[in-house]
Amino acid sequence: NPFAGTKNAAGVYEWVTYGEVAARVDALRAGLAALGVSKDDAVGIIANNRVEWVIGVFATYGLGARWVPMYEAELEHIWRYILTDATVKAVFVATPAIADTVRGFQADIPTLEHVITIPGEGPDTMAGLEESGRAKPVASIRPGPDDVASLIYTSGTTGDPKGVLLT
Repeated sequence: NPFAGTKNAAGVYEWVTYGEVAARVDALRAGLAALGVSKDDAVGIIANNRVEWVIGVFATYGLGARWVPMYEAELEHIWRYILTDATVKAVFVATPAIADTVRGFQADIPTLEHVITIPGEGPDTMAGLEESGRAKPVASIRPGPDDVASLIYTSGTTGDPKGVLLT
C-alpha cells in the first residue's frame, strides 16, 4: 500500500510503499549500527521534509538513539550549536553544500564522527549506508517509556536555542 508521496518536477506524486520504507529503515538501521550508533547516541538531520527524513528517524529509533532535527535554512552557527549541545554522533544532510559546511567545523565537535549526505552514492551517503546495512541486518530494539526519542530545539529568539527532550 502507498505510504508517502512526493511531487516530482511535473507536479505528479510518486509514492513509496510501506514495504519499501520498512526495507530501507531496516537497512539504514544496520548501516548506522555499523558506524557505531547505539542506544542513547544522537543522530541529527539537516533537511526539509522528505521521505528520507522518515526513514532516518525510524532507523534511529530502532537503535534506541535520539533524533535531532534541524532546518536547512538555519544559520550555520545554529547548526554548530545544536550539533555540539546535543552531542550528535552522525548527521544526515540534504545537500553536498551543507555537508561541506558541516565538515568545515566538524573538528570542533568531538562527538560528531559522521556527516552523511542524503543524495548520491558512496560510503558517506544514505544509499551507501543502506547498501552496507543490507549485508548485516540488525534487529530493532523496543524503546522504554522513559527513553528519549527526539531532542528538538526552540528557535533561540532569546539567546541560544533550548533543547526539549521528547520520550
